[in-house]
Amino acid sequence: MTKLETITLDNGLKIYLYNDKRRHSTFFQFSTFCGGLSKHFMLDGKEYMLQDGVSHILEHYIVECNEKGNFLNELGSYQMNTNASTAFNNTSYYFETVENVLLGIRTILEGVNNVKFDKDKLEKLKNPIYQEIRGRLDNKFYHLNRMNMKNIFNDINFVDVGGEIDEVEKTTIDDLKALYDAFYKPDNQFIVIAGNFNKKEVLEEINDYYNTHKIEVHDSSIIKLNETNSVRKKKDILYFPTPMEYTELTFKIDISKYKSEELLDLEFYLNSFYTSSFGVTSNLYKYLVDNKIIIDSIVFGFIKIDNFLVLSIGSYNNNPDVFTKKVLEEINNCNNLDKEKFELDKKSTIIRLILRDENIFKMIMPFINNIVIYDYPYLDSVKDIERLNYDDYVKTIKNVDFSNYIEVTIKNKE
Repeated sequence: MTKLETITLDNGLKIYLYNDKRRHSTFFQFSTFCGGLSKHFMLDGKEYMLQDGVSHILEHYIVECNEKGNFLNELGSYQMNTNASTAFNNTSYYFETVENVLLGIRTILEGVNNVKFDKDKLEKLKNPIYQEIRGRLDNKFYHLNRMNMKNIFNDINFVDVGGEIDEVEKTTIDDLKALYDAFYKPDNQFIVIAGNFNKKEVLEEINDYYNTHKIEVHDSSIIKLNETNSVRKKKDILYFPTPMEYTELTFKIDISKYKSEELLDLEFYLNSFYTSSFGVTSNLYKYLVDNKIIIDSIVFGFIKIDNFLVLSIGSYNNNPDVFTKKVLEEINNCNNLDKEKFELDKKSTIIRLILRDENIFKMIMPFINNIVIYDYPYLDSVKDIERLNYDDYVKTIKNVDFSNYIEVTIKNKE
């Protein structure tokens, strides 16, 4: 089995190598721990509190306003599959290619590390971002997510990665430069290279770049808040055009006491809990459909925000009160967790782990997510799923505190 190798440069940059000579292509990703949550920080002794959306704007600015011009377009001209993205905790610039790997690496390193901050370029860049935001305004779930974030957190002042139009409008070139100086430094970054590549040449290319280019490093640190476990508001209504009312329960779960490896187990157990309790084969689903409470599946998902899991359960329904009551009853009654379904979930997950080996992107992304979300550079394997057992599953779910939640229903204005 191919093993991951970790190398740390003298400047603190971490490089993760997953060399697999069976492949034809190579995947490269350069990531900075700077995302939507990177708003409140100290930089060279000064405190900054930025609005939502700045990290996303900075991503666009870096791609288009560096000494090389739009470096993604340049990579695309070599038939590379390339893009950039901003998430809660990180921003990434990546490509997948069959050839010109060293050229791709050098292009991204030069592009990200040679940004020229100019207010006129920023104002010009804002127009496509406005269009991107306007494109989300007709989506009721976009507004639902924003309402949830505002109601769930007390001290964490974060709603979404992209921000609103007025937040983009007031973003200045000084905001971008402060964020860049605070977080875009080698000891806050990592590189992942996976697939078929020459390890010696790749490492020489990266080392040569940093040995011949001085990266200015500033004194910076993120400011952590003591967010309480309570929610700001327990119930709300979103008035928005909808063919049928939609109700969502969003739970705020404190995970500060979990170790990184325990969070991976918790992720599997929560997904199994959903399948058993709310999936299309569950007793609750059958009851809600038979009684014409819901006509569609029950949607489930969760994200990690700071020391909390934000877990949502929702569905289109004809009676929000009954839907909410039944969901809460199911959550509070963990004595009937189905062992047979748990074992089936294990088997299906093992199959997915085996099959993901067919695609280098699917193979390496779980590893990258573990770094970014759980600060845990580990690639899970079949053995990690095989060791999970039903008794630990029941114990883990029973120990999850589901008491802090908000109920939001989307409905038409009367």
